[in-house]
Amino acid sequence: MDTINALEDYLEEYNGVLVVVSHDRRFTDQVCDHLFVFEGNGIVKDYLGTLSEYSLALFEDNVNANKSTWTTSNKASSSIDGRTESEKKLSYKEEKEKRMGKRKELQKLKREMSSLERDMDKLRNEVEVLQMEIDESADKGWSFLADLTAKLDDKNSSLDEKELRWIEVAEILEEEDI
Repeated sequence: MDTINALEDYLEEYNGVLVVVSHDRRFTDQVCDHLFVFEGNGIVKDYLGTLSEYSLALFEDNVNANKSTWTTSNKASSSIDGRTESEKKLSYKEEKEKRMGKRKELQKLKREMSSLERDMDKLRNEVEVLQMEIDESADKGWSFLADLTAKLDDKNSSLDEKELRWIEVAEILEEEDI
């Protein structure tokens, strides 16, 4: 799943044309927004939408045989669901923007999580060093120990904050099944 998610992220960012062949409908729905359907006998249909939408359109077309699914004109014409082609394009663009926004937000959270992990490791090392310094400098006086203890408290506080944020981010990503 990690590999598929990474591939989806990469393809979503790719600014070019790709030919995608897959048996995985969820994957194709994530990365494809325009289909060329090869029906045989030299017939190729151009469909703006996902594979799931196309499948639904075929089903509805079979149910409502008297309605036409395809148009050969570039004019805005009604489709099976009553929306014009321009309305479908606008709706699809809005949905794609929402998906892209959510995907970017999740990527941002993943980067934040990685950054938090690095910061927590660094803080843990600094806490360990300060603790060793405190243990070794018991004879250097109270003011010196008080300064070290204050530094240790600051580091522990920062570590606690980062750990809490890490938990929040992990919960959000877990809810999204990442």
